Amino acid sequence: MWTPCPLVLDEPVKVLGLEIEDLAMVAASPLFVGFLCDALASFGLAFLFGVALYLSKRGRPPGALLHTLHGWELTRLPGILGPKPQRYSAW
Repeated sequence: MWTPCPLVLDEPVKVLGLEIEDLAMVAASPLFVGFLCDALASFGLAFLFGVALYLSKRGRPPGALLHTLHGWELTRLPGILGPKPQRYSAW
């Protein structure tokens, strides 16, 4: 007999709608942008980066953003063929 479970154990941990790795990137971005801009601009750009990351990942399965970047040929995913059509012939 099945009993309902009040907790879902296989969902990723999210803080403010972002996964932990994404939140770390958003939190570290003012440190790197701070070398080029003043403090207000660096935190503003970090906020915009966080909002853009949240909106781009919302409602999509895990890894969808990486596959989109792979389709645009901006990243290479190991073990996956390139996005361009390839001919498999001896000629």
